[in-house]
Amino acid sequence: MERRKYDSFYKEGQRLAEEFANANLENVVWATRDQDKFEHWDMKGNLVGDTRSFKFDVKGLKKFNRRDPDYQDEMMLVEYQNITGGPGWVKGQSDWIPQKRLIYPWMVVRREPLWNYLESKLEERNYAPTTRQWFEPKEPYAVYDRKFFGNDDRFVWVPYEDIEKLEHIKLET
Repeated sequence: MERRKYDSFYKEGQRLAEEFANANLENVVWATRDQDKFEHWDMKGNLVGDTRSFKFDVKGLKKFNRRDPDYQDEMMLVEYQNITGGPGWVKGQSDWIPQKRLIYPWMVVRREPLWNYLESKLEERNYAPTTRQWFEPKEPYAVYDRKFFGNDDRFVWVPYEDIEKLEHIKLET
């Protein structure tokens, strides 16, 4: 990915991580840029009122397609292979994934149960790629990639209603 483009994504990710941390965490220790990029965590700390320390990898709102005018709040984009072919964030070292939402500020889901759930869905489908065109509605649990853009990533769209069946926390700040 072009360096300037990565820098803008990194800065936006940092802004969102700071928003989450300032509202919800205590005793924050920030990841280095390499830890963020390769270990897939933004910060560690404890949720306000809890003494246990955890690693968090904050995720922002996503559009179904880059050209869509608005962000959507139906499905979470879960990356299991990153753009260089390495492990995606769902296989990273974070404990919790705070996902920005529209209907309430944050859904915080445990990373490992999310990956276990997703992996079982992928195996049920034999890791089948989507057969839909980019402009058609997204197919839950189908494998998507961005090979067209020169990336080696793999990701799926997971309905929030399914994620909310896993261990999670809804935060109002």
